[in-house]
Amino acid sequence: MSKLKSLIIITFSALLVTLSLQGCEDNPVDSEGGDHAPAVGFELEMDGDVLVSYFLRQYEFDPDGVFEDNIVLDEEIAVGGKVVFREADLDPETGHTPQMKVHYLDENRDRISLPEYYADGERNPDGEWYLEFEYFEAGSRNTRLSPEDRPFQAVYDKTDGQTWVFKMEARHHGRADMRINLFHLDHTDMTPIPLPVYFDLES
Repeated sequence: MSKLKSLIIITFSALLVTLSLQGCEDNPVDSEGGDHAPAVGFELEMDGDVLVSYFLRQYEFDPDGVFEDNIVLDEEIAVGGKVVFREADLDPETGHTPQMKVHYLDENRDRISLPEYYADGERNPDGEWYLEFEYFEAGSRNTRLSPEDRPFQAVYDKTDGQTWVFKMEARHHGRADMRINLFHLDHTDMTPIPLPVYFDLES
């Protein structure tokens, strides 16, 4: 076998490995095969208003839900603010935020409807998707936080018939970055940039 052919085979093999490791990213549109949800963004709604939206790997924030100063975490995670919760926003008994709902967006930025994971108290055979949450040290996409170090925790149960609804429970003052993944069976269909969230419990 010639050196050129060997190089082509090695390069192509490396490309296949790279593609297989990438998994589903923010733009997994493959709706013809039915394998992936045609979601490339989402809106996070609270009390009937869109608190933050995510599209084309960028966040847009409701000015009432963020600090006035702009935060740039690094060159790859360049966002214009962070979601802020204060003591007055929380339920005094549970420490929970108001209920939040995720609405997924297609490539035209239109909302799409995904079936519930559970419906009428039973597992829905068409409901292959649900939410998964990851927590990172503020400004980092690599340093995961243990449950003890998280200033907040998502309160979520995909079996309660409200697959796209969750709350957050305050644990202590501080900030962390939370990634809201769209999980599909045994992998993610959409892995967005982590969302900066700050629990200001000392002001």
